[in-house]
Amino acid sequence: MFVWYTDLEERLPRLVDCLDALCESMLKNGKSVPLWVTQGIPPVRVAASGYSGLLPQDWPTQVLEKTRRFTLGMVFACSPSGDLAEAVQKEGCWSPPEEFAWQWATVAAQLGSQIGEIYVLVLAARLRPKAYGTFLRDAFFFWSAQLRNKADFWMEGQDRSGQCKSLTLEMGLQAVARLEDPDLAREVDRFTQENGTKVPLRLFPLQCVLERVLGKAEIPEEDMRSRRVVLQSMQSPQKEDDRRGLERFRPLLRPLPLAAWPRSLSWAKLLRQEFPWMEAAIGALERQQVMAQRLGADSLRLRPLLLLGPAGTGKTRFLRRLGETMGAPTLFVPLAGASDNMLLKGTARGWSSARPGFLVEMMLERQCPNPLVVLDEIDKVGLGRQNGRVWETLLTFLEPASSSRVLDEFLLGEVDYSAISWVATANSLEDLPGPLRSRWEIIRVGLPQAEDFDRILENVRRDVAREYGVDTVVLPTLDATVRDRLQRAFARNPRSMRDLRGVVYRLLEMQAMADRPSGRNGDWLQ
Repeated sequence: MFVWYTDLEERLPRLVDCLDALCESMLKNGKSVPLWVTQGIPPVRVAASGYSGLLPQDWPTQVLEKTRRFTLGMVFACSPSGDLAEAVQKEGCWSPPEEFAWQWATVAAQLGSQIGEIYVLVLAARLRPKAYGTFLRDAFFFWSAQLRNKADFWMEGQDRSGQCKSLTLEMGLQAVARLEDPDLAREVDRFTQENGTKVPLRLFPLQCVLERVLGKAEIPEEDMRSRRVVLQSMQSPQKEDDRRGLERFRPLLRPLPLAAWPRSLSWAKLLRQEFPWMEAAIGALERQQVMAQRLGADSLRLRPLLLLGPAGTGKTRFLRRLGETMGAPTLFVPLAGASDNMLLKGTARGWSSARPGFLVEMMLERQCPNPLVVLDEIDKVGLGRQNGRVWETLLTFLEPASSSRVLDEFLLGEVDYSAISWVATANSLEDLPGPLRSRWEIIRVGLPQAEDFDRILENVRRDVAREYGVDTVVLPTLDATVRDRLQRAFARNPRSMRDLRGVVYRLLEMQAMADRPSGRNGDWLQ
């Protein structure tokens, strides 16, 4: 039904000559040639010289059947993992071996082999990954119908139903990869379920494409704007155990819901109450939301924002609260001293520590393609070249032109990081590489003022309550005199927020000791 016409008179003698030369080369290099090959060449040569100019129906029946079986055997032998595949690759006159196999398949199909007919199309598809989409689709529907109707698959003296199932599945997967047709993808998935056909390891990338197309098909078109596919595909694993590790990431092949901007600006009001000295940052973020929502962009995405200011001014805590008040999944990445690039791009397969980049793990865990990622102390990132510079990979993630197609070393597939909201903290710009510095909108963080003390103290109390999993109302109440002393000390040096945090923790612990029924009078805290 789907046959590439071939000139038997020209092709068959040429293939036999090439096979002869291949066998000679193998023997000269001390490699054995399968007996069926050496015994089959002479009669096929006779057939080629005596009958190749005739139509197959004019051949003697026995000669036709023997030649057809031999040519089909060559198809199997030259296909991956076949008896001659390695020899054809290294010593033969065709590379890749599938090209030699395809030549033999066209002869087998021309001689009337149905299984050869299937192989012609499958091998052609392997050789030209973007071609023959409609042929593959039509052939899949034809042969899947034959299998569903329990047609007779006794071909060339053998039951070929198992082969036909696996080849039909491959035709379907190849067609889906080319056409990305949702209806076709559903039929291929149904065929796999009905026949219990396991996808071979070498077709794992095509299985990933099927998963991606099926995922998109489940989402109404009008909802796709609020979703994003993180992972486009994955390359084949070497062994079955590796497949199980990769299949954990298959959900990333399907469209995941994007976190949305908050419905109102109430988050900004809360942050202004808690961090009045962060007005410049809050205002910049607020303007981004207003602009995005005016333009109809509902999915949360911040432009890269870097908070620059002295240590202990609450930058990290502010960004943590930003994620909480916006309702965005948030990941903190401490970069001080970080020099191993595998943290970002993943560790290649084959190593005991093999795993994808940590952001891929996070997007899988949170089922979110646009988390808020906080790069803490980016100015202290290591500048070493171990497995590549961290800051150079960060450039790839931050650059719009490249962030949507970043290769992960473990998955061996392209990951889309373009929806991530990047924010960072730094104490100084002096050691930050220039190309990395240019990718950020830099907001200078002012120092808190004396009148901010009450709010800062309440923030610290909230942190303590969160750590213990309780409400702030159950925390010990600091003695008024102690509180006054703390406020005066803070007014003299507002840079001491981090020190203030440590002092408050200790004072609360001491107050708890004093509040015990058997404890001493609270005056000792003074």
